[in-house]
Amino acid sequence: MATLKDIQLRMGSIKNTMQITKAMKMVAASKMRRAEEAITNSRPYSEKLRSIISNLSAGIDQSAHPLLEKREGGKAVVLLISTDRGLCGGLNVNLCKQLNSFIPDQSNNFDVVELITFGKKGTEYFNNRGGNIVESFKDLKDQERSDLLEKTVRDLIKKYTEGEFNHLYIAYNRFNNVVSQAPVIKQVLPIEPPTGESSNPEENTEFVFEPSGMAILNAILPQYVENQAFTGLLDNNASEHAARMTAMDAATNNASDMLAKLQIQFNRARQAAITSELIEIISGAEAV
Repeated sequence: MATLKDIQLRMGSIKNTMQITKAMKMVAASKMRRAEEAITNSRPYSEKLRSIISNLSAGIDQSAHPLLEKREGGKAVVLLISTDRGLCGGLNVNLCKQLNSFIPDQSNNFDVVELITFGKKGTEYFNNRGGNIVESFKDLKDQERSDLLEKTVRDLIKKYTEGEFNHLYIAYNRFNNVVSQAPVIKQVLPIEPPTGESSNPEENTEFVFEPSGMAILNAILPQYVENQAFTGLLDNNASEHAARMTAMDAATNNASDMLAKLQIQFNRARQAAITSELIEIISGAEAV
């Protein structure tokens, strides 16, 4: 049975842990509000660009541009966006598990799959499981990560155009709300006409290209791919802070429950010690 001293030490340790989890929850909540604002502000532009691409794709031959042309087999590249820090529940594990299942499921469509990872957790997960990681980036500040992601996507677009690989996917966590983040694996190259668009005929615009259709496609299609990656990064940032806030809140509540149970255990042990001392005193008095 634990002594009073042991119980007091454990209670003190739990109180210190509660202070840390409370502080981490407050920090995550503050960062989440900024991240949520960033992704909310970026979505109208992304959706409008998506609508334009949908209308363009409907009236253009798929072979009109290399980024639209469908290719079979060959090499696939997956851009995995995870977090550098943990303590955010199952956010990274759920994403990596889904991607780890996706790769063998698509083995008939690809000859080989290469991974480019942003974030320490995704890198560690696939390093431990023999993933084919060709590049990894971790421990970067927000602006550095954004700039490096933009450069990486531009390099990938160039390599795709030159025929070095045939498919590009991006894997990240989509931010739905504070308590809901969903892992997403999305194909970005070749560009497919977005599904689920409105069927309103007034929104199906007939385009007249000036100066030329190819010049417009060369400008807007790479921008669309870059926007998909950037939106994925913003989604993952917001998901990270929301998941960490939820995890720290749950940890604080669990610590509070443990503290209450230990307090009861401490009171019982103290009462038992007092009772034992009283019995000894009474027994000694009677013996005299």
